[in-house]
Amino acid sequence: MKKLLSIVVTIGMLICAVGFWVVGGTQFLKLQAGSRELGPEESFAQAQGEYVSYQAAYPVASCVAAYYSGDSDRVEKRGYVVYDAQRQAFLYVIVPDQKKRELEDLLWNLHLAAEMRTDEDMEPYTVKGSIEPLEGSRDHIYAALEESAVIRNYQALWGDETSRNTYFGDSYGEVLGQMGGSLDQLLQQADWYQMESNVVNGMKTMDIWVCILAAGLSFLIFLVRLVSLFLPGGKKAVAELAPSGSRMALFYSRQLEMAQEWHVFSRSRGCRMIYLTFIGCVVVLTGIGVIGKMPFGRLVGFYVALGVLLGEVFGILSWWAVKGQSNVGKLMKKLSQGIGKQLPATQIQEEFAEDILAAGPEWEYKEKTKEGMLWGTLGSRYWTVLHATGRVILIDSQKLRKIETETISGQVRSGKVRINYTSYAAHFFYKSGTQKEQPDETVTFNVQDNIGDFMLLARKRVGDCVEFSAR
Repeated sequence: MKKLLSIVVTIGMLICAVGFWVVGGTQFLKLQAGSRELGPEESFAQAQGEYVSYQAAYPVASCVAAYYSGDSDRVEKRGYVVYDAQRQAFLYVIVPDQKKRELEDLLWNLHLAAEMRTDEDMEPYTVKGSIEPLEGSRDHIYAALEESAVIRNYQALWGDETSRNTYFGDSYGEVLGQMGGSLDQLLQQADWYQMESNVVNGMKTMDIWVCILAAGLSFLIFLVRLVSLFLPGGKKAVAELAPSGSRMALFYSRQLEMAQEWHVFSRSRGCRMIYLTFIGCVVVLTGIGVIGKMPFGRLVGFYVALGVLLGEVFGILSWWAVKGQSNVGKLMKKLSQGIGKQLPATQIQEEFAEDILAAGPEWEYKEKTKEGMLWGTLGSRYWTVLHATGRVILIDSQKLRKIETETISGQVRSGKVRINYTSYAAHFFYKSGTQKEQPDETVTFNVQDNIGDFMLLARKRVGDCVEFSAR
């Protein structure tokens, strides 16, 4: 079943990679090649679909192109009807509302008197994007032209020579006069084209990058998973932690089985969380796009792609975290280091291993929960408590004076939520000349039955030689 799931996920990553490349690959290649300047003899139709830069020099009317979804008071995009003197045609240019200032300044200056216009104030606005046929109704464009102050100036002042010289007596005025003289034909032009800033073939540049990043990361994950499917499935060898043939070497080989059990459990749980996180990101981002009534192209090219991208990034980070926490080699090395600190002498380590190995499986115990895992053995003298984190607790039962149990409960705050917790502790007090309040060692369990089993084994080992109590 796990193999089948792995194959399905691998194929799914390939489908994501191919799908997002199909959606945004062409636009990405155009974006990478860079925009080219629209040639002076080139018509809008000839440049259709290409990534070009255009000098918008004569905006004569403006209107709202789009409001933010669900908010009719907030303008998202603004459209400008731009007259092109070389092609003697109108082009509808769309820019984000926050980028409208330069075009608004040009529009304002074009309706002023000629002496108030200077070359430095009339610098054309550069738009980068692709030229596409204008789809849908043009009523908003015609309405904007009817309200245009530039056109009203022409209609009201062109007939009077003095006014004509005052408002149209410079090079900019001559172009406006040319436009006004052929306004009827311009309004009836057969083909209308639009150009939206930073939009290539209907996709925003930001959407293109999100789409391509999602495709690239999906393909990379596909390759890694494909290779892993054909790699040998055997467990990695653990570096030798003790001389071959020694009792400690046999002790570590016994602990290796438990470390591998935690490895499998932790990896399985981590994979479930990764898959749930991935699906959650995709569902949430797609839901936002659907609720916002986004067009299908943007829904897939941005919202779905962003959900996949975030899900993959979080998944990779989670995988590295899980991989580090469940690495068998690192865990065994930490256990070896912990035992070496508490039993530095080789001879004592051999005696310790002999004592633990002599105890049968009836003296072993284990607790495995989603929070972690601990296991150990109660030998005739040495008791071991080994954690999946690599922490090691060794108890010398010959030094014990008292074992005290305690139920610990309380609350922790997680954001605005208080979470109750309960754990169970066994405190170990060694013999000493003075009474001590703090234990020498403490072992904590998350399940009450598990500490109960541990205490039964402890009573069997020490009998009446050690005091037992509960707080």
